[in-house]
Amino acid sequence: MTIFIVIPMLLMTLVSAFADDWKSGEVLDVSSIRSIVIRGDASSIKISANRDEPYRAETQGRRDGWFTGWYSSWFFNGCEDESRMQIDGTTLTIAVASSRWFDLSDCTPEVLANIPPGGSVQVDQQAVMARFDGEFASLGLSTRAADVTLQGHASKVKIDGTAVRAHLVYDTLADDETIDVNARAVDSYLGFGKDVPVDYTVSAKASLIDSARSSVAGAKPVVTIRADYARTTIR
Repeated sequence: MTIFIVIPMLLMTLVSAFADDWKSGEVLDVSSIRSIVIRGDASSIKISANRDEPYRAETQGRRDGWFTGWYSSWFFNGCEDESRMQIDGTTLTIAVASSRWFDLSDCTPEVLANIPPGGSVQVDQQAVMARFDGEFASLGLSTRAADVTLQGHASKVKIDGTAVRAHLVYDTLADDETIDVNARAVDSYLGFGKDVPVDYTVSAKASLIDSARSSVAGAKPVVTIRADYARTTIR
């Protein structure tokens, strides 16, 4: 019995000793930001372009996993990440970093931001789960594994990766849309609305294309997908 009591007490003491070295996530005013660059460790990203909400950006850690409840009841660590943000002119750069302390439960770094409509986002990470809501000039992702969702509009979407899942739904169209996906394996859903002409090309060793419409050369949006294996749905 003594052993089971002493071990948690020792771990709590160690965590307390390191707590002062951990820094909470920053919250920045990004009302003047026109572009965001995100690098570093794998993360979950949620970026919106909503005029009705404050323009701000922050990073934080979200704890999940089997040991979450037990861990939270014993330790002081609030799943802080060590990400850093820097503003240079109209560009916000975010270096994502997870906690250096070993966790019994997964701690996922998160990037949360609401920026003025019409901005651009570039993500360079090994793995990312990203959701974008609103109006964007461009979205670029360079990664090995990506799960990307867009609800709104982006004039340009470019995704380079190994395994990519993309769910892109356009609320409006401006006849300037280009979507370029290059990966080993792609699972994509592209929604543009009823009776919208689309110029699409899928180049793959093995592919499944689910679309009731034929490709219309010269139309916008223009969709180009290059992969070894591709499953594409166009609506």
